[in-house]
This record gives sequence, structure tokens and C-alpha cells, in this order.
Amino acid sequence: MLKKYVFRILFIVAASAVLLAGCASGVGDESDHDVEENVGSAESTKDDLDVEQPGTESNHDIEQVDTGSTIISGALAREIYESNDSVILLDVRNQDEFESHHIENSILIPYTELESRLSELPDKDAIIIVFCRAGRRSAIAADILVANGYTNVYDMQEVTNW
Repeated sequence: MLKKYVFRILFIVAASAVLLAGCASGVGDESDHDVEENVGSAESTKDDLDVEQPGTESNHDIEQVDTGSTIISGALAREIYESNDSVILLDVRNQDEFESHHIENSILIPYTELESRLSELPDKDAIIIVFCRAGRRSAIAADILVANGYTNVYDMQEVTNW
């Protein structure tokens, strides 16, 4: 019986550490970034990217997650954006955060409003790169998108990764 409680305590400590690590990142005071518009084509999908399979050497730019979205680095997000003219940059932070700093041409839909505003993202096959301040809200938003049939959802996590 003691082992059962020890396991529960260790699990809670480990889960708390993971959650706290995801919330520890802060927002930088970077200015808006200029991004070239209308370059490349919209033909790329997740299948075109070289996603590592479990058990192979890790790729620091891409991480497939069980929910159906893909966590990607800021460098890869920018590369995808610059090579596809119909990529949607989806900022899921709140209005104040967006006004303080945002990526040029990004669309603001706070994650708390996403389900009720899915009609603003009508193409379920569009490439959507989701981000927030620290990664928690973008993960929730990516899950919402995938659960609603969106097929090319990429989670860049932090806006400062751009």
C-alpha cells in the first residue's frame, strides 16, 4: 500500500515539473518581424515533411504528438510559411498580448474563442501554424483544431520562437 502512495506522489511531482516548465517562458520585447508575403505554393502537407518515426534519431525541428498536431521549431515554422503562400499563422493569445507584439500577417483568435470561431478557418486542409506565449494555449488550440477535422496543424508553441 505504501508503494501505491509513493508512486502517486512521484507522478504528481513529475507532472507538476512538466507543467511548470511549460509555463516558465516569458514574452520577449521583440519588435514585429517582417515576413515576405505570397511566396511558394500551398502544396506541402505534413506528409511532405521528414517527421522522425519513434525509435529513430530525434529531429529538433519536428515532434509528432499523439493528438494529431505536430510541434515544430520556429525556424521550421518560418520555412514552411515562406514556402507556402496560403499558410495561416494563428495567434491564440489574448488581444492585449497580440497588440503588444505579434507576427506580421498572423490572425488572432484567442484559444478560449476558437471553437466558436472555427468558421473563420474554413479550409480544413490549410496549413495552420499555431502559437501563443509559452506553449500551453497553443497545445490546447491545436487539439481543438485536430478534433474538428483540421489536417495540417503545426504547434510552434511560443511566439518568441519565430
